[in-house]
Amino acid sequence: MKQFLRRSFIKKGFLLFILFVPEVVLCQLFEGKVIVHENNNSGIGFVNVGIIGKNVGTVTDQSGNFSIQLDKIYDKDSIRFSMIGYESRSFLVLAFKDNAIKTIYLGPKSYSLNEVKIIYHKVREIILGIPVTSEALKSGFAENNLGSELGIRLKTRGKVKLDNINLNVATCTYDSVTYRLNIYQAINEIEFKNILTQPIYISFSKDKIDKPITFDLGKYSIIVEGDILVTLELYKDLGKGKLLFNTQFFTSYTYHKKTSEGRWTKAPGAIGMYLNGHVIIM
Repeated sequence: MKQFLRRSFIKKGFLLFILFVPEVVLCQLFEGKVIVHENNNSGIGFVNVGIIGKNVGTVTDQSGNFSIQLDKIYDKDSIRFSMIGYESRSFLVLAFKDNAIKTIYLGPKSYSLNEVKIIYHKVREIILGIPVTSEALKSGFAENNLGSELGIRLKTRGKVKLDNINLNVATCTYDSVTYRLNIYQAINEIEFKNILTQPIYISFSKDKIDKPITFDLGKYSIIVEGDILVTLELYKDLGKGKLLFNTQFFTSYTYHKKTSEGRWTKAPGAIGMYLNGHVIIM
């Protein structure tokens, strides 16, 4: 009987050991560089890198270098390299892993520009979004995830030339911050296309947040129409900290995604972000 009990205990002990062995995640770290086409070795800074449709991604540093962890479960997915002003490139994840040289070449992108005629005597000023002055509710960037974005969805009647963007910041634990502005045209409820033709970076220090942060957009000649999404993107490692905005509940939604190629989600409450512009006649 004692011998049976001992065997039983050993078997149970073995089973417990198996149950509590931590799962081994088959992730590998891959490093590389994004540069301007094959005739130039100049690195491209702040390129988005991500698995399409997944919350896996990063952003290159100012010299174009990147590192990304890729799990085996993504081998049949595609990884995309994208940057405003350049043609995007995508690869099957497995093919990207198998390629010994992780150098990605991006070529400049050409844009067709429509002629704009502004009739000044008929120009009408407009505000897109809602200024939020109350600090009762706050939301924003609580983590330092490269490529993460948040913003607001807006609808315009007619064409609007943007003059500036304004931010109602509630909390900033950094001495200074910098984010990339993205403006998307809505294709449907879950797909959006970036309409900017050059990167726009917004920087400010925490001693300025007692008033709305205003950034001039006039020189970029941005014209929007219809259903758009305006966001800020964390494109540069700021270290540990957070940036939170005054948020107004029951009015609208804040859109968010964790990486450049991740899926958009929305949460009740609109962050304090609004734009001033002019309705124009084309």
